[in-house]
Amino acid sequence: MIRLDRSAAEPLHEQLYRQIRDELKSGAFADAASRLPSSRALAIDLGISRLTVNLAFSRLHAEGYLRLKSRSGTFVANPLPESFLTADKFDRGTAGEIRRGGAKTDRVVEHRARTSDRVRAIPDQRAGTQFDLGALGAGAGVSLVPGLPAVDEFPIDIWERLRSRVLAQKGAHLLRHASSRGDADLRKAIATYLCDFRGARCHPDQILIVGGMQQAMLISAMALLDPGEPVWMEDPGFHQARRVFILAGAKVVPKPLDHEGIVIARSPKEKQPKIIHITPSHQYPLGVTMSFERRTALLDFARAHGAFVFEDDFYAEFRFTGPPLPSLQGIDDFGRVIYAGTMSKILYPSLRLGYVVAPQALIDPLVKIRSTMDQHSSAIDQATLARFITEGYFLSHIKRMRKIYAERREVFIKQFNELLGDRFTLQVPEGGLNMVAWLKREQDFAAISRVTLHIGVKPSPLSFYCIRATPKPAFVFGFAGWTPAQIRESLVKLASSLRRAGIH
Repeated sequence: MIRLDRSAAEPLHEQLYRQIRDELKSGAFADAASRLPSSRALAIDLGISRLTVNLAFSRLHAEGYLRLKSRSGTFVANPLPESFLTADKFDRGTAGEIRRGGAKTDRVVEHRARTSDRVRAIPDQRAGTQFDLGALGAGAGVSLVPGLPAVDEFPIDIWERLRSRVLAQKGAHLLRHASSRGDADLRKAIATYLCDFRGARCHPDQILIVGGMQQAMLISAMALLDPGEPVWMEDPGFHQARRVFILAGAKVVPKPLDHEGIVIARSPKEKQPKIIHITPSHQYPLGVTMSFERRTALLDFARAHGAFVFEDDFYAEFRFTGPPLPSLQGIDDFGRVIYAGTMSKILYPSLRLGYVVAPQALIDPLVKIRSTMDQHSSAIDQATLARFITEGYFLSHIKRMRKIYAERREVFIKQFNELLGDRFTLQVPEGGLNMVAWLKREQDFAAISRVTLHIGVKPSPLSFYCIRATPKPAFVFGFAGWTPAQIRESLVKLASSLRRAGIH
């Protein structure tokens, strides 16, 4: 039954592998333990080299389709890999009758598992508004989705050199279990950086290394909240923060924003918050920078009501207008701020390393939860990051990326206003890697949404980030992950597609 095409682009050994595999999967062999012809006999029969046959057999053996018996030959494996991978589970007798055209057609009906109330409470991903960021990597086109850094600019060669060095120096030590608090050298390096460049006041013993910002939120919430207790959130705000706090059992209370940041007024009927989640350096997604007056008022409120402020400082390094802003934690005199940062936006998202700077009284409870959750982050990555910071590469990378992002930001603003300024009003923030574009004609929102989805340009609707707020229709665009030429190409595509759709 084997038919090889010597004129095809597919190599002969690939053709042979595929056809034998398909024959095995189809059940064409009368006996699952059938013996295959020898490689020599099959090569002669097909008029090909024995090496070609051996290549095909080797792959089939590696994938579990064949088994070798010493001095006996090559046999069909029993069972085949598909019996482990198939979603439908039924006995071999039923499978055999179905395969041979028998009348028996009973199937096992899969019953949906009853999930917990906790899972059902987490807001689902809304169709057309949230994207699998993992699918937006290389080759995925220019989507202008917010939240993607320029990973192509990361100095992989330096990182790998440092990684090799720490492995050579620490060896098997990095392969064992690590401290739940985090690598001591990394905590010291982060404390030094935060004190020198973010205006923080902390020491290494206040720092906990975590697996990114969402884990920082979850650990903090589980340490402070009992089920049903309130967490205040900016509205609109970071959608993943809302999902994390709901997972922790919190009652999420949306709070509006004004030009100074979160509005902290509390009605007499509202319960006092346990946690207030904020993004003061660059409010996500609107880009508002919290004023000093609002910061001090928030700290006074937290102290008076026994609340903790979770300072999500995810974009602080990328500010393009005015001097860098110090962290809220740095002006906290009463231990009410939990400060958290992540390496996802500075270095690369899949690193999954972040940190929490907590008041001294909270460190042990946070470590207790972290040790129960997943013990620790990768010891090798932590040691590499510590060396990356202490040898000066971290600061030089930030400086370089700030320059690159500033250039891309200017290109985006100029091209967007030239090409789409008749349809949108672009809100330009002082920092961050995304911008909000407000529609000039609100009735065009649905039609523009359809166009963006069709052409693969995927800004997020502002409504996606809202809980109770009902702002005017707008889209949130990202610009950091693409070159100036790619940004222009994408905006030209969007503008021409809108014209063709009759959206003026």
